[in-house]
Amino acid sequence: MRIAILSRNPKLHSIRRLRYEAGQLNMECQVIDPLACQLVIRGKESKIVLKNRALPDFDAILPRIGASITDYGLCVVRHFEMRKIPTMNGSRAIAESRDKMRSLQVLTEAGLLVPATVLTRNTQSLKTAVEAVQGLPAVLKILRGTQGVGVMLVHSPVSLGSVLDTLRTLDQDVIIQQFIVEGAGRDYRAFVVGERVVAAMMRTAPQGEFRSNIHRGGSAQVIQLSKKFEQTAVRAAKTLGLQIAGVDLMESRDGPLIIEVNSSPGFEGIEKATGINVARSIVQHMKTTIQKTRKPRKT
Repeated sequence: MRIAILSRNPKLHSIRRLRYEAGQLNMECQVIDPLACQLVIRGKESKIVLKNRALPDFDAILPRIGASITDYGLCVVRHFEMRKIPTMNGSRAIAESRDKMRSLQVLTEAGLLVPATVLTRNTQSLKTAVEAVQGLPAVLKILRGTQGVGVMLVHSPVSLGSVLDTLRTLDQDVIIQQFIVEGAGRDYRAFVVGERVVAAMMRTAPQGEFRSNIHRGGSAQVIQLSKKFEQTAVRAAKTLGLQIAGVDLMESRDGPLIIEVNSSPGFEGIEKATGINVARSIVQHMKTTIQKTRKPRKT
């Protein structure tokens, strides 16, 4: 079996782990830089060129595309899809999960619980927006931020208007979101592979911080998610069309609340916290998918 990982940096922990586990399962694994790919369409023909050579067909593709190259990276993923190559996370699923407002729209439409949220460019109607998210303090998030970057907590109408004006001059659209008091400083990361949660951890923010991301200094500990939380995480990933996903959830008075769904989640922290071989679960899922989709050879 031959698989490819789309990533700009083969030295990343997640990529090294995936390549190792692929080798353990006797699978050939190539890491491809999406920005190094040339996409060719000519008549009914489509191909992907890398270093002046057309890439061969792979049995499956795993996109690990950073937010900084989302648009180009999605074009590369779409080209593989055009060639009917199984892709663990498709281009549409990645695009919808990357846009915070769009992902919330999709999840809400499916009946899943998310924080009260407002997208607005009208700084003259902030009172209405604040009322819609249950008052201040409120959380501000830029639409395509990752790892807690671009997430702010504002406590007053003045600071809210000031931050919105500043971000607007930087051409950044922002959502205003309900601050969940009962879950402040703590959330749960469920790592979904296929249709099950393979690992889960609770993340706790450091003192004086409300963001619990590991990259922001948060700590992690292994937990056993309740059945309801696991079902919510799997349903969220499935709703967005993701086979591999990190689903962030929070406790609320109304039940599990989906904060975010990540289409390219890191797993160094969750492997260390839980001792679970997440990389093996991902590669094994790819192998199973290949076996299910591969056409039987004619004898």
